[in-house]
Amino acid sequence: MRLFVAVEIGETLSARAAEVSRELQRRAADAAPRAKVTWVPADRLHLTVRFIGEVDDAKGQAVCEALRPALAVSAFDLTLDGAGAFPKGGSPRVLWIGVTAGREPLLAIDREITSRLTPLGIEEEERAYSPHLTLARVREPAGLRGAWLLEGLTDREIGTTRIDAITLFQSKLSPKGPTYTPLLRIPCAS
Repeated sequence: MRLFVAVEIGETLSARAAEVSRELQRRAADAAPRAKVTWVPADRLHLTVRFIGEVDDAKGQAVCEALRPALAVSAFDLTLDGAGAFPKGGSPRVLWIGVTAGREPLLAIDREITSRLTPLGIEEEERAYSPHLTLARVREPAGLRGAWLLEGLTDREIGTTRIDAITLFQSKLSPKGPTYTPLLRIPCAS
């Protein structure tokens, strides 16, 4: 099974983020019609905390058990604000919406999840965790440039929601895109 841990942002924030995504899609189609971009549908928008990857059933069960206890982090407000791209200059590989309020709790959750998974042989991420909501992945930029694409959207406020849990998901890939199945909700400290 293919697993990841994420924060669900709710329907309201998903709808608002989808508005920004649609604007970026229009701009990308105008600026670089041959670009190959995979857009995340509104119903699949989530904020990934940790990608675990492929594990067998036994390790999947061990992951569930390791993640089951409540987090040490208390419930917090998460604010999505401003569109951006990785890398910052040139052709984008990922288009995203940033996190303003809630960054520190997310970083703490990432550290806690890592400390729970490391004893299971699941290695730490090579790159430092940078909380963001992925809107699209650019497979072939074909002239797409981030600066023009993001103009006027870098400070667009999306909204705020209360986060009181994170979710362990199973991802099943198919030609129609991935299907995400929640396996476990991990509550924040009360």
